[in-house]
Amino acid sequence: MENKETIKKEQTIMLVNRQELSISGVNKIISLKPDLIQLDSVYGGIVIAGQNLELLNLNNDNSTTQIKGNVNLIKFVEGKNKEPLFRKIFK
Repeated sequence: MENKETIKKEQTIMLVNRQELSISGVNKIISLKPDLIQLDSVYGGIVIAGQNLELLNLNNDNSTTQIKGNVNLIKFVEGKNKEPLFRKIFK
């Protein structure tokens, strides 16, 4: 039996025309607003900023999510640092 730490984590992020975003390796949605979406993933936090952001699909079976809207920012946040999320975003 493999230990969870030895299993290779994989994450794929695909952005098409800054309008359609697909992300694998998503554990949960932390916050969902039309201009800001915060996710927890296998490699830490992900912040997506833009306009008219909409969550189209969250598949818990294969840990994928699809988002549409005008994507202006994708920021990766390390999971182990306990610094407040908004302080990291606006440094």
